[in-house]
Amino acid sequence: MTTRLIARLAALLVLSASSLVAALSAANAAPSWGPSLEETAGDWTPAVNVAHPPAIAVAESTRPVLTSADQVHRLSRAEASRAWPVRIRGVVTCSWPGLRALVVQDSTRGIYVDELPGMAGHYPQVGDRIEVEGVTTPAEFAPQVHAQRVTRLGPGELPPPLRPSRDELSNGSLHTQYVEIQGVVTAVSVGGLTLLMPGGSLRILLFDLNEVTQRVAAEDARIRLRGVVGASFDPDTERFKGGEVCLFAPEIQIEESPPKDLFALPPKRVSELLLFDPLANALRHVKVSGQVVCQRDDETYLMDGTNGLRFTQRAFSSLASGAVLEVVGFPMWTGPTPRLREAVVRQTGRAALPPALGVTGDALFQIEYDAVRVRVEAMLVHATPDGRTLELQTHLRRFVARLDPAQKPLAAMPPGSRLQLVGVHAGRGMALTPRAQFDSCELLLGSSADVRVLARPAWWTWWRWLGLVVVLTAVLGVALVWIRLLRRQVLERTARLRAEIRVREQAEHQRSLAQERARIARDLHDDLGSTLTEITMLATPPTQAAMGPGGGPDRLGMIAQRSRMLVHALDATVWAVDPRRDTLESLAHYLASYAEECLGGARLACRVQIPSTLPERSVSGQVRHHVLLAVKEALNNAVRHSGASEVVFRLRVNGDWLAISISDGGRGFHPAAPLEGNGLRNLEERMRDLGGRCRLEAAPDQGTTVSLEIPLPVPNPVP
Repeated sequence: MTTRLIARLAALLVLSASSLVAALSAANAAPSWGPSLEETAGDWTPAVNVAHPPAIAVAESTRPVLTSADQVHRLSRAEASRAWPVRIRGVVTCSWPGLRALVVQDSTRGIYVDELPGMAGHYPQVGDRIEVEGVTTPAEFAPQVHAQRVTRLGPGELPPPLRPSRDELSNGSLHTQYVEIQGVVTAVSVGGLTLLMPGGSLRILLFDLNEVTQRVAAEDARIRLRGVVGASFDPDTERFKGGEVCLFAPEIQIEESPPKDLFALPPKRVSELLLFDPLANALRHVKVSGQVVCQRDDETYLMDGTNGLRFTQRAFSSLASGAVLEVVGFPMWTGPTPRLREAVVRQTGRAALPPALGVTGDALFQIEYDAVRVRVEAMLVHATPDGRTLELQTHLRRFVARLDPAQKPLAAMPPGSRLQLVGVHAGRGMALTPRAQFDSCELLLGSSADVRVLARPAWWTWWRWLGLVVVLTAVLGVALVWIRLLRRQVLERTARLRAEIRVREQAEHQRSLAQERARIARDLHDDLGSTLTEITMLATPPTQAAMGPGGGPDRLGMIAQRSRMLVHALDATVWAVDPRRDTLESLAHYLASYAEECLGGARLACRVQIPSTLPERSVSGQVRHHVLLAVKEALNNAVRHSGASEVVFRLRVNGDWLAISISDGGRGFHPAAPLEGNGLRNLEERMRDLGGRCRLEAAPDQGTTVSLEIPLPVPNPVP
């Protein structure tokens, strides 16, 4: 398919070149639009008739014969591929002998015909009247005809050309039609040109006619083209290219040569573009003067006095605000205000921007302010995060203000602020009302200096008050529901906690009892058991020889000593488990009496200092037992290692702390010297279990002081 398309385009280039060369020779004379083809010598008939397979013959015998080009064009691609039989009579409007193809046009429209059979004479020429017999095919873009037989009926006349609009040409619906196109050349390039039509610009491909078009169709010349139009399409996607067409066998007539100097045209005021002018034409140049007030994208805004005008340039160039210009372009009246397109500009000076016109209320939407620099007051409704677009409201209508992208963004402003803005008015759409107004409009801002804050919004507004009431009501309702649910959860949780506490108390009580029983059993085993065993061994009478002289009284003394120790141990155990002794006062008196008895047995003087009154604090049996053991350890160290003659036992209460100190005036020791044994470590561990602390103060020949500090109430030691 692609190879065939390339060959077809090559033949078209040759044929189109020959046609335009002929048109060039008659460019300065009045063109003749009638047929100028010579008669061929004698009639011609196909030398070979193409035979089709039997399937096609059966199809032709059972299907109706299509007799017009319009019937063929109305077939869908699926229908055209079924090879419908065709018999069409018409006039040849374009012929490509090298491709064995032509375009024939009947009273309905034109149709492309290819695969012409071999000819004994000449191929059909433009202007010949012929009859084509063949079958349909979907082709690459539109349905066409594969020829089986072509018969010349004699000379004919070209049909009157269609004069379509720019949109009708560019949408592909006039494919293979004979047309006439009028416009102004705005660009000439190799293979074609760009033509400005009343509906817009159209790219026309003329296939390698660059030299001819440069000589015949120069820029800004108004020309008229006749030929067979073809859609410019992509053969791979079968889609046409909007804004571009092909013109085959073109004929060119220059209606108006380009002006030698565009800026030599007589000037017009912007206000005169809407006045009566018998020469006004969308394809005739107009020259205006004015000052640039804004340029956005490809559109420039010009002011002439108090009137504004928009124009687009043929070759875009950046124009600074304040530049004074002469602008030549083609007027366009399709919108509510006139505009110039394909404009060329010449700068003649520079001046300060004109003062902005004050506009209030709905007057901002009137068409008379389009492209005019205006000043308006409005309330800010919303600002985009980038600070370049503002949505504003004046009276009951809203509009948009846009900052130049090259400028710094606007500072943040709260919605509801009253602003004064200066910018160029740009109307959008047209309102369907008796008054000439835009549907909407934009204000084009030059810089942040064009926006001034007149007043910031009051914080306490009716809407905020109403919103606050709604929010508080909702919060109160949610709070009531939440409180009700929370109360139910609290009651349920309290009941569960009470049950858990009871279970835990019972378990703790059982654990405490078990621990106390275990401790008592351990103490009875360690103290009473070992002492009783020793007494038993001492009471066993040995032989007289083993006993020796004086052995009996010594054994009795040892038995008496061990018995006293047994009584003391039993007394301490009973005291520790007696719940009536679970007081701080009982603890203090018991420790004092124990210190006196222990030190008295060691023949050391004991001085006891305890307060006459003690606060009523509960001390459990486990705590009392641990404190007693700690005091025992401290007293034992004083008896064994101090070498002192007197020991001072002090007990006092400092706030929430119970302080016990045991001081001796013995030999002492150096604090940095390593200590032997585990006595002091045991003291520190017992105090740590009770949440307290143990401090040791000593110096050589100055005695030793052991301080035990316990918090009140004393927690039960960790088992």
